[in-house]
Amino acid sequence: MYPGIAALLPTVGAVLVIVAGCALPTDGCGRLLGLPLMQATGRISYSRYLWHWPVLVFAPLVVGHPLGLTGRTLAALLAAGLAVLTLRFLENPLRFAPRLRNSPWRSLGLGALATAIAVCVGLGLLKVVVATTPVGHGGMAAPLAVSTAPVPPDASPAVYTAAVRQAFAQVQAAVAASVDVQRVPSNLDPPLAEAAAAQQGPLPGGCLRGDKEGGQPECTTGDLASATTVALVGDSHAAQWNPAFQRVADQRHRRLQTMAKEGCPLVDVPIAKHLPGLVESIRHCEQWRAEILARLRAEHPQLVVLSVWRGYVSDSNFQIGFTPFDKAWEDSLTRLVGQLRDTGAQVMVLGPVPNPGSFVPNCLAANMDDGSACSPSRSAAVNQRGIAAEAAATTAGGGHYVDLTDLFCTTDQCPVIIGNSLVYFDTSHLTLQYSRALAPVMGPLADSALANN
Repeated sequence: MYPGIAALLPTVGAVLVIVAGCALPTDGCGRLLGLPLMQATGRISYSRYLWHWPVLVFAPLVVGHPLGLTGRTLAALLAAGLAVLTLRFLENPLRFAPRLRNSPWRSLGLGALATAIAVCVGLGLLKVVVATTPVGHGGMAAPLAVSTAPVPPDASPAVYTAAVRQAFAQVQAAVAASVDVQRVPSNLDPPLAEAAAAQQGPLPGGCLRGDKEGGQPECTTGDLASATTVALVGDSHAAQWNPAFQRVADQRHRRLQTMAKEGCPLVDVPIAKHLPGLVESIRHCEQWRAEILARLRAEHPQLVVLSVWRGYVSDSNFQIGFTPFDKAWEDSLTRLVGQLRDTGAQVMVLGPVPNPGSFVPNCLAANMDDGSACSPSRSAAVNQRGIAAEAAATTAGGGHYVDLTDLFCTTDQCPVIIGNSLVYFDTSHLTLQYSRALAPVMGPLADSALANN
């Protein structure tokens, strides 16, 4: 979402100051800008500009979790301190060195040399980081293995319920067995060094739209000739389930249609608290929602699976216009489920994935002998009241709600490694490996929803 709508405030402010001008240094904004503090801030402004983004990017990686307001404030102060030091001991000595000031060729040569050194150091650090990424200290862990069979279409509701419970029970046993594992498994899948890179391209061809992209290309997989179409829709937290539903579609000979856009929940809530028209012109969220609903009405899938992130408020670069789990969110969810049901489809709403509370690969890299240090408590990771409210809202709209918590947590803890699978590749998204491992659970859930049980 960078640079975000919040960047408009200082940008517009700077434009207004420039447009207003200063007739006299002692009048208007000239008096304010003449204060020693303002002049000192101006002197380090460019140096601070160079430092602030690396500090803000690397600080969460160092501490192992996203920065809150206090953390971001401290990072900004650190950037200012580094700016003062580099201005005093590096930039000014070079800028005012007589040998450089008196020779343009020396100045250009130094600039070229500095650029070459920066490129070489960057490439060297990249190799060092990859080479020194820790490998698990523990033994080989058994992969998560869940065994289920398709339920016959004419089965009774009790048979569908039993199949879902059997699948959940197998995962719950693996979750419980993973809680007490201390050392990171040596066969962790994906390895920490590949955790982020391994997640690239789950939806090729632009199927997962970026937060500033409009439209939605055709993204259909599975048995394209099937009479049963499952539509997986939502934001990036819908896209993370594509590996699971892709496997189900292949096994059950269904047609899977995936429609997803980063940072855009399908529920009808205001994306921005301020300047909504401007935000929409940048992010095209309302346009995307309207297009998806129109396509679903025209194409009549048999099942719509809806998934959405519930952490927007805590991790935005602009002021979100909604709060997940509040009354407006619940009412909007009921309306959306009703609209989707009006297309003739069954609707299955996936509950939220527990919040790990850290950048999981980095946390594990710092705790190779105690991976449980990265596993949050269930009470901290799960909003049980919100899940109950969403379940009621979904039922009111005529849909099916799935509480996923037991696929990730025991009654007390939510391990970030289950079996040998790394569960999260960042602060909230599932790895392709764990999503795919849960396909035997998504299968019975989809079967049950299609049978309207």
